[in-house]
Amino acid sequence: MASNSEIEMRWVEAWSDLYELLEQRSDVKCLLPDERVVDIEECKSWLQDSAYQGWHVKVEAGWVLDKQGIVASRWRD
Repeated sequence: MASNSEIEMRWVEAWSDLYELLEQRSDVKCLLPDERVVDIEECKSWLQDSAYQGWHVKVEAGWVLDKQGIVASRWRD
């Protein structure tokens, strides 16, 4: 099982990647693995919650509703 600091680093690194991908853009949507499309604040909450549930998390640039957006994913060891 991951330590608390390892868990925190998972979502902190994902948030950092998220901000890099946003590049000052607003109104960017995020596609979650369950195919829900959410705003960035909800995406950040999902990343943090997933990390605390034991998941590894990742964000990548992708297409969401025919616009450039963020695609989030998660997996376990």
